[in-house]
Amino acid sequence: MKSIGTIEAGTGLWYSPNQDATNSSGFTGLPGGYRYYIGPYDVIGNGGGWWSSTQYSPNGAWYRYLYFNYGSVLRLDTNKSNGLSVRCLRD
Repeated sequence: MKSIGTIEAGTGLWYSPNQDATNSSGFTGLPGGYRYYIGPYDVIGNGGGWWSSTQYSPNGAWYRYLYFNYGSVLRLDTNKSNGLSVRCLRD
């Protein structure tokens, strides 16, 4: 059985090649995909998106996204009716 750290940093849950997955930031993002305002979650394994608390418009907010084949985090915007993951932080 793989340890959790190995799965999250490797390709156990992500599509291959996912070669840049080192978890060096300590974030440990998982590829939960996303959901358009209608329909189920999609592309699980392809990437993961996490909401930001920052709006760009009354109906939209920023989010961060990790792709299996891209070694950097992206900052994107979308409508708030779409579905993304949430990461809770504690002060």
